Amino acid sequence: MRHRRLILALFVLATVITGTAGYSAIQAERSVDVAVADDESAYLAVESHNPSIKNGSTGGALRVTNQFGREIDLSVQEVDTSGSVAYGSLGNSNSEVTLGADDSVQVSVRCNGTSDGGLSVMLFAVGENNELSVRMMQEVDVTCE
Repeated sequence: MRHRRLILALFVLATVITGTAGYSAIQAERSVDVAVADDESAYLAVESHNPSIKNGSTGGALRVTNQFGREIDLSVQEVDTSGSVAYGSLGNSNSEVTLGADDSVQVSVRCNGTSDGGLSVMLFAVGENNELSVRMMQEVDVTCE
């Protein structure tokens, strides 16, 4: 009987000393390759026109093309202008449009004088059920004549 207790005590002592054989820390390394596309080749392609617009007229400053392969909602969330430049519209809407696959829309500006300036817009695209979203800032210089 004493012999069994001694063996059991040694076994318990050995278990306590060696621990539970669990991990206290894990370190892993992974490599990732990232490819950056030009604005015209991206899923949300943006083409800048750097327009020359007559005083009192409206013209296209940016063309945005949906290259996701599915319908998206595109909106303009922030607008900043300088000089005589004023934000015009996003297509036929003031701030939001729905684009099908490969559809494009123009961001227009208006010149209210002859002072050159610029347009800075935050574009936000979101897919159905929010399965995709893109937010990007675009800037374009505008010459007002």
